[in-house]
Amino acid sequence: MSNQQITPILFFDNVEDALAPLSAGTEYNVCVLDCSGNTISISPPHPTYTNEFGKAVVQLNAVALGGINGLNN
Repeated sequence: MSNQQITPILFFDNVEDALAPLSAGTEYNVCVLDCSGNTISISPPHPTYTNEFGKAVVQLNAVALGGINGLNN
């Protein structure tokens, strides 16, 4: 078997597109009340995994438990 390397240029037109994460789902935002009683919308951390090509995929319709470092950080 030959060891073939995957070249991102075969899949993307430029370096920025090759490095940008993919997204899965519609983004989920959380509405919270601040100390003044105003309602604001925040974007919580989303779970991220890699696909078979090593590209990051962000699951926008879910919230990562425990924040950026995961559940048991």
